Amino acid sequence: MTGAMKEPDHEAVSSAASNWLVLLESGHATNEDRQRFADWLGADPAHPVAYREAERFWAGLDSLNEQDIQELDRYLEDNASVRPLIRHPDWRRLEAMAATVLLVTATGLWVTTVWLARGDYRTATGQQQTVTLADGSTLKLNTDTAISVALKEDIRRLLLHRGEAFFTVAPDAVRPFEVSAGGGTIRALGTAFNVRTDAARVTVTVTEHSVRVMTHGANATDVHTGERLTYGADGPIGDIEQVDITRTLAWQRHRLIFENQPLAEVLEELARYRSGWILLHDPSLRSLPVTGVFNTERPDHIFPVIEQSLPIRTVKLTDQLMLLHRDHTKRR
Repeated sequence: MTGAMKEPDHEAVSSAASNWLVLLESGHATNEDRQRFADWLGADPAHPVAYREAERFWAGLDSLNEQDIQELDRYLEDNASVRPLIRHPDWRRLEAMAATVLLVTATGLWVTTVWLARGDYRTATGQQQTVTLADGSTLKLNTDTAISVALKEDIRRLLLHRGEAFFTVAPDAVRPFEVSAGGGTIRALGTAFNVRTDAARVTVTVTEHSVRVMTHGANATDVHTGERLTYGADGPIGDIEQVDITRTLAWQRHRLIFENQPLAEVLEELARYRSGWILLHDPSLRSLPVTGVFNTERPDHIFPVIEQSLPIRTVKLTDQLMLLHRDHTKRR
């Protein structure tokens, strides 16, 4: 009886460890989450062991060779209840990797839908939404975006929790229109503008009239049509730059435009529109240049193009996990 209970307990601990790994790596963990994680680690000696196993799995992906990748790819395509007659010499390691891939990708979806569900208006990964507010202003939300709205008698205040949104502001001489994002506030001066949040910065781009950007510890800066600036989470405001509006707002037409941009940047941008993970197996591939126009509604269509133009092979491990590695049959 005791032996029969050990396996379910082990699976539950492994599942919890993967849950914590995804949450902590997502960049959205709060101080309360971190305290709960610390409490979980100290609750049972098996917990830190399971967490280190989850960390080792992701680190181990970087050391997979081409034969491992092919075997893991075949393993994930097979029915789990039917074992191949000829096994890879290290098939137990591959089996463990496959199980963790499936678990962590599923957990990632759970974190996205449960932990990050905040704001009056939200979009899922790959989704867009247009909202008309009671004052006549419109918001266009890009992929994986959450925003809260408070229309008061003396001010219209919005909070961009995460993601990217385009604001077309209805005139109102009595009530200013302000968007808070990261460590700053953007006040509309009769305008249309775009705000995007990333892990360490906020980017503001103006397409009509101007806005005033205010952060802690920096003077207010006005940004005009055709200009953009960025500011960090700790407040400093960057230099104003001229920008290609058509390219910046291509996402509204479900397009991504790249011109000789490093592959690592392209994959990072693509990941915003695709659920799951894209792993670049060989770091030497990060700087390869990519040029093209891609449809955000069909993000996986970029992979055949990358394979044709670069010395790269893509392996779809699951619907949520894509692995890219060097194709040594191609020369570049």
